[in-house]
Amino acid sequence: MSYLLWPTDWGLPNDPSRPVTFALGRAFVENWNSFLSTVMEAIQLAQESPQRIDEVEAIRRMDIALGFIKNAHELADWVYFNNKPLPFAEAFRHAQRLKEVGYDADWVEATLTGLQKRPVGRPHQRQLFINAFEFQLEAKRNSQGQATRKFCPCGKTHTAKCEQNLKAGMRSLKKVLRKYAPELVSRYEELHPDRARKVNG
Repeated sequence: MSYLLWPTDWGLPNDPSRPVTFALGRAFVENWNSFLSTVMEAIQLAQESPQRIDEVEAIRRMDIALGFIKNAHELADWVYFNNKPLPFAEAFRHAQRLKEVGYDADWVEATLTGLQKRPVGRPHQRQLFINAFEFQLEAKRNSQGQATRKFCPCGKTHTAKCEQNLKAGMRSLKKVLRKYAPELVSRYEELHPDRARKVNG
């Protein structure tokens, strides 16, 4: 069932101007592929040599798979933005892929329904935080204030609260990047050191 695995780089070039987008997308695919590979290996081993896999080993492999899928779920929130309901045909294709992987019918049906509904709450802003982070990675002169004026969606005269909101979002992004692409956080902090941390330290 290797056709379920995705190309590690999505078949896209590594665009130096979008380092965060590429790093998170690549990490998502790597974790998704690792999840599938772990599950498929366990299934294949159980089918071919049931005497070689006991309950303890099966649980160990499932724990490993669970770690990969948790990572993929965390990353999906940053690399896949769905603020609009999908047309039935597109939603069906996504749901069918889950069915092929082996999800049960109830899960597939719930996914099909969910993809056709508009998400509740504020529009997704994580792409905004990624854009601001990548903007500040471009040069030392690209300050937090400039990022706020360039990317804040409020449409008004920006206040200190606008900058605080952007900072909070970028802190969330940095937390994820420290786990999956720590070199980008290091680059950012070299360009934009946290003065408050130096004073308090």
